[in-house]
Amino acid sequence: MLGFKYAHVVLLFLITPSVTGYGGIVYIHRVRNSSIDISCESAKKEENPFAFSLKRRLLQSRQVMYLSKGFQPFINKSEDKDRITVHDELDNHRVNLTISNLQGQDTDVYHCEFHYDALPYDKNVPGKMEFFIYIEDFSHCNCSSYLLLLYVISGAACLLGVLVFTLAIAYCCKALNRRKPQPIVPVYEEMARVRPTKGKATSCHTDIAKLEEANSTVAHLFSNQNLYVN
Repeated sequence: MLGFKYAHVVLLFLITPSVTGYGGIVYIHRVRNSSIDISCESAKKEENPFAFSLKRRLLQSRQVMYLSKGFQPFINKSEDKDRITVHDELDNHRVNLTISNLQGQDTDVYHCEFHYDALPYDKNVPGKMEFFIYIEDFSHCNCSSYLLLLYVISGAACLLGVLVFTLAIAYCCKALNRRKPQPIVPVYEEMARVRPTKGKATSCHTDIAKLEEANSTVAHLFSNQNLYVN
């Protein structure tokens, strides 16, 4: 039961990053049979909308009500008709609603949409805020639905953790590859590469000296023979 009581806190933490398209989220906590006031304001003020709708998502993805300018609001579920009161201010780009006799199944994320004339299709503009409404109603809770909610929350948290861990590993590997040092050739290997060249030069000088000595000897012999002939 304690897990059920604080499940809405975890749920709020998970859905908060997903509302950037609406500008922000408002957390509202109520108890069973209480009421709540919601004020929806359009993010577009250049022209007047012709209609408005209130929707819910996450636990139930559906339209709650639809309001067309000059007409009575259309409530999708018959059991909600006596619980939802609409104060039409479409000309001011605002709609105020009151939901009474709240029950546990009313817990969800609610968002508003303002509808504008546009070609070729109507344009839907979200309200500035979303509303996370949590109704504390454990005396008549549906445990199976709450267990399903906890499973969904746990799975989303695990998936987020795996994604963060994978990104961290990839970043670390990339950083290590960039910082990998280049191999350094030892000094003694460089000296070893130079030594054969010096040896070859010394051998060449020795051979030249020996050749010059041999030529000198041959020349001396020839000069001695010439002396004997005379």
